[in-house]
Amino acid sequence: QCLFVLLASSATRKKTRSSHKCMSFVPAPQQANAAGANNAPTSNTLNATNAAAAAAPESDQDLVFKLRTFDVYWVDKSALMYRDGIDKTFDRETKKKIITIKQRSSIPLILRDMAPPSGSIFDPGAKWEEEKERRRILAAESAGSDDAKGKAKAKGGSGGGKKANDKKKSTAETIKESNAAEKLKKDLTRDLEKLSNLRTLKSLQDTSCDTSSGKIHRMIKMLHLAVCDLRQGAVTASEAEVLDILWALEEMPAFKTADEEVAKEKASKKEEKKDDKKDKKKDDKKKDDKKDKKDKKKETKEEPKSDKVVLSHEAQTLKNLYKDGGDSRGSYKDSLKYARKLMAGKDNLISFQLTEMADRLPPLSRYNRKFQLEEWQCDILQAIDNRESAVVCAPTSSGKTLLSTYTCKNAKGTVLFVLPSEVLVWQVASTYYQFFKGNVTVCTEQITFQEVTGDAQVYIGTPLALERSLSKVRGIAGDEMTKGEREFMILDGGFHMFDYLVLDEVHTLNGPEGDALQRIIKCCNCPVLALSATIGNALQLKDWFAQVLNMHIKATLIDESEKEAEVVLKEHYARFINLQRYVVSYSEGKDGKKKAKLAKLHPVAAMTPERLENEPELVAALSMTPSDMITLWKRLKSMFPATALEKLDDPDNFFNQHLDESKRITLDQTKEYESRLKARLTSLSKSHPDLYEKLRAAQEPPSLEAKKDVSEELYDVVMQLKEGDLLPAVAFQLNTYGAFDM
Repeated sequence: QCLFVLLASSATRKKTRSSHKCMSFVPAPQQANAAGANNAPTSNTLNATNAAAAAAPESDQDLVFKLRTFDVYWVDKSALMYRDGIDKTFDRETKKKIITIKQRSSIPLILRDMAPPSGSIFDPGAKWEEEKERRRILAAESAGSDDAKGKAKAKGGSGGGKKANDKKKSTAETIKESNAAEKLKKDLTRDLEKLSNLRTLKSLQDTSCDTSSGKIHRMIKMLHLAVCDLRQGAVTASEAEVLDILWALEEMPAFKTADEEVAKEKASKKEEKKDDKKDKKKDDKKKDDKKDKKDKKKETKEEPKSDKVVLSHEAQTLKNLYKDGGDSRGSYKDSLKYARKLMAGKDNLISFQLTEMADRLPPLSRYNRKFQLEEWQCDILQAIDNRESAVVCAPTSSGKTLLSTYTCKNAKGTVLFVLPSEVLVWQVASTYYQFFKGNVTVCTEQITFQEVTGDAQVYIGTPLALERSLSKVRGIAGDEMTKGEREFMILDGGFHMFDYLVLDEVHTLNGPEGDALQRIIKCCNCPVLALSATIGNALQLKDWFAQVLNMHIKATLIDESEKEAEVVLKEHYARFINLQRYVVSYSEGKDGKKKAKLAKLHPVAAMTPERLENEPELVAALSMTPSDMITLWKRLKSMFPATALEKLDDPDNFFNQHLDESKRITLDQTKEYESRLKARLTSLSKSHPDLYEKLRAAQEPPSLEAKKDVSEELYDVVMQLKEGDLLPAVAFQLNTYGAFDM
């Protein structure tokens, strides 16, 4: 009804002006400039002639301006402008002062305020270049290993025992080394001054050091604080925290080398003391026999003297830290010894990591986060470099975002980024507005915005809004007509400008705006990157994309030989982040009131024998956390006969075959164990169906009741999260008004 009234009033108003009808949900825009944050400011002139101009008949220019085809938006253009000062000019003809109010678009400010903190956006381009360089070096080493061995042999044979000529260092080299040493000393002093003022784990985590010795000092100080808190029984202290920091410290190459040097020097000094004691005993004995003296001289000549250990700068700094580092609660050296003793005394170290350190397994460790591209990501990045199309099916948080970011950055032209909802559009647009320094265009059902100072790096919008804005009939208005400049709310049209098409949540092809999305795909003659967490028919979708791309090739080729486009398909089932599932159940308390209770939801509850046998893809998507795995193993061990279980079903046996001396489990290794457990469940469901069904049924959640409004129960849930140390939390509510109610 509201829509009809607006249309009717608009049409009625336009009848009095002209026989040509123009439909718009907003008042006809004023003939004024409109600019982005970096664009020329818009002006509204306030003077005495305005009233007369409004009463006068419309000029041809005004008529053309008002009768153009306007876009249909719910948001008025003037509502998106803010005042940005005034300009004063003097009109000599009328001899009057003219005051001009300058206005700018507020969209850049909104995007700026919504953007994540500066420097927090991950740039996948640099990491991909590092990975390509690493692969190139490995390939060169493997290809030239035989040649290198041959050259080394030839060089060794032709050496003839000659020593390499030691070249004297030039004065310039000596000065450079001296300057580098001086700079290193100053940087270390600055790092130590910075660390001396920090007293908490949080502050030490947030800080950074420039020198390797400073980084080692920072890590040892964090270990010392964690150990002291644990020994004093602090509420926030835990063994998991201590072991996590210790592992991170010992994984640092600089610390490992320096610690070995210090230990080697200590052992060397012990040996020297032993030798000195032996020599003193021998000297005290009187030896009159000359033969014995001669023999002694021979022995002293034959005995090689142990080389004196010379400590490097980092090792010497670490030695001083062991000697002098500490506070009123103890020394750093004692804390390190305590942590190592704690780790060595853990007989169940593997089970401890799976239960108590599930959220700290590398690469999730809070103290040593090393990000490395996975193989499937490298394959897609290589396909993007080759300008190939790709369909990626991978769970949420598995690392799809870096693929789309790299595509937008690496493209030689503009990228069209299509998202299913306005919320996602604003989220991605705000991130990319900072990442691409403002070269972002936004297009939704309510608002369109483009930077008019240059070509946009990426167009971001929803399917229907993008299709309408890019393919509508265009006129000229505002700055387009008066100055030949682009309007910030009128997008440049056409699909020819796009160098790459990115489709996030591509499974929405089957959604409300799926028809518009299909038409966009067919209109864009460029490679496509399609991303989704839930594609049931990925192979069929890949073939459809290949068909569409080959239609473009056949339409554009005339005399060239035809080469069909290929679409890369990658399906990945592992998450980067562990998701522990819970359900909210209700129990009646002593006072008769219902209370919410969080209960863990184990994925095995959904793994029926039929699904294990016939739906392996669904079972693979039911990921387990390390805690789920150890719980499942304990259930298997208690319910099934020992003859039905295998040696590698035990997590201790399984992980021991993969671990090094550090005994550190990684998240990827837990995924391998998860795959093994699922394979064993499939086998056990056939060999012991009754026992398996008993195991599965025991993991089923309590009866659940679907509710649209959970506002009343929300407080109890939050209190349960607080008691379980699960805060902060993010609550998802698909209904906008429901979210406001929450």
